[in-house]
Amino acid sequence: MTRRRGYAIAIFFVVLFALFSVLFWRVPVRWKIETLNLPEGCEMVYPLKMEITDVHWWHISGEKVLRCEEGYQAAKEYIETHNSALKLHNLRFCGYGAMSCDYIYDSEEDPYFAERYDTDEYIKIIYEKKLSW
Repeated sequence: MTRRRGYAIAIFFVVLFALFSVLFWRVPVRWKIETLNLPEGCEMVYPLKMEITDVHWWHISGEKVLRCEEGYQAAKEYIETHNSALKLHNLRFCGYGAMSCDYIYDSEEDPYFAERYDTDEYIKIIYEKKLSW
Protein backbone atom coordinates (compact mmCIF):
# COMPACT_ATOMS: atom_id res chain seq x y z
CA MET A 1 0.00 0.00 0.00
CA THR A 2 2.79 2.47 0.83
CA ARG A 3 4.56 1.69 -2.45
CA ARG A 4 1.43 2.63 -4.42
CA ARG A 5 1.11 5.76 -2.39
CA GLY A 6 4.72 6.67 -3.19
CA TYR A 7 4.08 6.15 -6.92
CA ALA A 8 0.94 8.28 -6.73
CA ILE A 9 2.82 11.10 -5.02
CA ALA A 10 5.64 10.93 -7.60
CA ILE A 11 3.16 10.98 -10.49
CA PHE A 12 1.34 13.90 -8.89
CA PHE A 13 4.54 15.97 -8.71
CA VAL A 14 5.53 15.10 -12.28
CA VAL A 15 2.11 16.16 -13.56
CA LEU A 16 2.22 19.30 -11.41
CA PHE A 17 5.67 20.21 -12.77
CA ALA A 18 4.55 19.57 -16.38
CA LEU A 19 1.41 21.69 -15.87
CA PHE A 20 3.43 24.50 -14.29
CA SER A 21 5.94 24.39 -17.17
CA VAL A 22 3.21 24.55 -19.81
CA LEU A 23 1.25 27.36 -18.15
CA PHE A 24 4.04 29.55 -16.76
CA TRP A 25 6.98 29.23 -19.21
CA ARG A 26 6.70 32.94 -20.00
CA VAL A 27 7.41 34.11 -16.45
CA PRO A 28 11.22 33.79 -16.47
CA VAL A 29 11.47 35.36 -19.94
CA ARG A 30 9.41 38.38 -18.92
CA TRP A 31 11.23 38.72 -15.58
CA LYS A 32 14.69 38.58 -17.17
CA ILE A 33 14.05 41.12 -19.92
CA GLU A 34 11.56 43.52 -18.33
CA THR A 35 13.52 44.01 -15.09
CA LEU A 36 16.87 44.83 -16.69
CA ASN A 37 18.54 48.02 -15.56
CA LEU A 38 18.67 50.03 -18.81
CA PRO A 39 20.50 53.29 -19.56
CA GLU A 40 18.65 56.60 -19.60
CA GLY A 41 17.24 57.58 -22.98
CA CYS A 42 16.25 54.07 -24.11
CA GLU A 43 12.81 53.77 -25.62
CA MET A 44 10.96 50.65 -26.63
CA VAL A 45 10.62 50.17 -30.37
CA TYR A 46 8.98 46.74 -30.27
CA PRO A 47 7.56 45.09 -27.14
CA LEU A 48 8.62 41.76 -25.74
CA LYS A 49 7.51 38.77 -27.81
CA MET A 50 8.01 35.19 -26.66
CA GLU A 51 7.74 31.78 -28.26
CA ILE A 52 8.67 28.13 -27.91
CA THR A 53 10.35 26.97 -31.07
CA ASP A 54 12.08 23.91 -32.47
CA VAL A 55 14.46 25.66 -34.89
CA HIS A 56 17.77 23.78 -34.43
CA TRP A 57 16.57 22.52 -31.00
CA TRP A 58 13.60 22.99 -28.67
CA HIS A 59 14.02 26.27 -26.87
CA ILE A 60 12.22 29.21 -25.35
CA SER A 61 13.05 32.54 -26.90
CA GLY A 62 12.02 36.10 -26.32
CA GLU A 63 13.02 39.36 -27.98
CA LYS A 64 12.57 43.05 -27.36
CA VAL A 65 13.91 45.89 -29.51
CA LEU A 66 15.03 49.19 -27.98
CA ARG A 67 16.38 52.43 -29.37
CA CYS A 68 19.11 53.97 -27.25
CA GLU A 69 20.47 57.44 -27.92
CA GLU A 70 24.04 56.62 -26.90
CA GLY A 71 24.25 53.75 -29.37
CA TYR A 72 24.29 49.99 -29.36
CA GLN A 73 27.78 49.39 -27.96
CA ALA A 74 27.39 51.86 -25.08
CA ALA A 75 23.95 50.47 -24.21
CA LYS A 76 25.27 46.90 -24.26
CA GLU A 77 28.18 47.81 -21.98
CA TYR A 78 25.86 49.66 -19.59
CA ILE A 79 23.46 46.71 -19.37
CA GLU A 80 26.29 44.22 -18.82
CA THR A 81 27.90 46.29 -16.05
CA HIS A 82 24.72 47.39 -14.23
CA ASN A 83 22.97 44.00 -14.00
CA SER A 84 23.93 40.87 -12.09
CA ALA A 85 25.28 37.70 -13.69
CA LEU A 86 22.06 35.94 -12.65
CA LYS A 87 19.99 38.48 -14.58
CA LEU A 88 22.22 38.24 -17.65
CA HIS A 89 22.15 34.44 -17.78
CA ASN A 90 20.54 33.24 -21.07
CA LEU A 91 20.49 36.82 -22.45
CA ARG A 92 22.27 38.06 -25.57
CA PHE A 93 22.45 41.52 -27.07
CA CYS A 94 22.86 42.34 -30.73
CA GLY A 95 22.17 45.17 -33.09
CA TYR A 96 18.73 45.14 -34.66
CA GLY A 97 20.19 45.34 -38.14
CA ALA A 98 22.39 42.31 -37.52
CA MET A 99 21.66 39.15 -39.48
CA SER A 100 20.08 36.32 -37.56
CA CYS A 101 18.72 32.95 -38.58
CA ASP A 102 16.57 32.57 -35.46
CA TYR A 103 14.55 35.72 -35.00
CA ILE A 104 11.21 36.98 -33.85
CA TYR A 105 11.81 40.55 -34.98
CA ASP A 106 13.52 40.75 -38.36
CA SER A 107 14.94 44.06 -39.54
CA GLU A 108 14.88 42.93 -43.17
CA GLU A 109 11.06 42.63 -43.08
CA ASP A 110 10.53 45.86 -41.17
CA PRO A 111 9.44 48.88 -43.28
CA TYR A 112 9.66 51.25 -40.26
CA PHE A 113 13.30 50.31 -39.74
CA ALA A 114 14.08 50.63 -43.47
CA GLU A 115 12.84 54.25 -43.41
CA ARG A 116 14.91 55.19 -40.35
CA TYR A 117 17.89 52.94 -40.93
CA ASP A 118 20.48 53.68 -38.23
CA THR A 119 21.77 50.40 -36.87
CA ASP A 120 23.92 52.06 -34.25
CA GLU A 121 20.95 53.21 -32.15
CA TYR A 122 18.99 49.93 -32.02
CA ILE A 123 19.64 47.05 -29.63
CA LYS A 124 17.82 43.73 -29.59
CA ILE A 125 17.64 41.91 -26.27
CA ILE A 126 17.34 38.17 -26.81
CA TYR A 127 16.48 35.54 -24.22
CA GLU A 128 17.15 31.97 -25.27
CA LYS A 129 17.03 28.84 -23.16
CA LYS A 130 17.35 25.32 -24.43
CA LEU A 131 14.62 22.97 -23.26
CA SER A 132 15.76 19.60 -22.02
CA TRP A 133 13.03 17.03 -21.91
